[in-house]
Amino acid sequence: MQRYMYVKKINSKPILHKKKKFVKKKKFKLNYGSIFLFVMGGLFISIALSPLINYYIDQNLFHEYKTKIIKSDPSAQYFSKIIEATDMSSHNTYNGYFYLSIPSINLKNIPVKAGVDGFSTQAYEKVLVNSVAQMKGTALPGEIGNTYIYGHSAPQWFADLYPNSFLGIFTNILQLKTGDIIITKFKGIIYKYKVFATKVVSPTDVSVLYSPPKDRYLTLMTCIPPGIGTQRFIVTASLIQ
Repeated sequence: MQRYMYVKKINSKPILHKKKKFVKKKKFKLNYGSIFLFVMGGLFISIALSPLINYYIDQNLFHEYKTKIIKSDPSAQYFSKIIEATDMSSHNTYNGYFYLSIPSINLKNIPVKAGVDGFSTQAYEKVLVNSVAQMKGTALPGEIGNTYIYGHSAPQWFADLYPNSFLGIFTNILQLKTGDIIITKFKGIIYKYKVFATKVVSPTDVSVLYSPPKDRYLTLMTCIPPGIGTQRFIVTASLIQ
């Protein structure tokens, strides 16, 4: 009897069955392009929110510890003693607002809170959310001495996206140069100052608080590099009008 491999006879006609093909399962391959875009997207969002995140952490998690560190920091104590020892204060008690404008960087009528304690994080961080600050013990606009004003800086892209945010309001003072004009408006009176120097100093350099015995200076300070703040950027101007 004739035999066939894989053969059945139906109606006397042999039908050959096809062998089933074995289909291999595809191995999972990582899509590195998608992973890269996902990671970069997450990184971008984190950076975009970093000033807000840092501020939230500072205010809610580390404020108590920062205050203790500042109180026990010899350099901070030295800074405070220098201010007390050099008769920088106008001895006024004004703690209201005046206004600051810098035409060359498009800042106009920025509120400045007067009489802010520069050695109390609790005091100045609350103020710097909605304004910049004038350090307590320094001169007020128009007075003999040094009007010392400070505010936050942030990465340039953040300052460009949110030009009215006080989390980065002083970012662009890094662009100021000799001859630029700074204007303050205090109790209805306009005072104009001309920039004569800019420099980068360490956070403990107290020379920036120098108070001239006869002249009227205005000093702007912010952290540098923006968003990191390991040093301080200083702009100094003298009254011209």
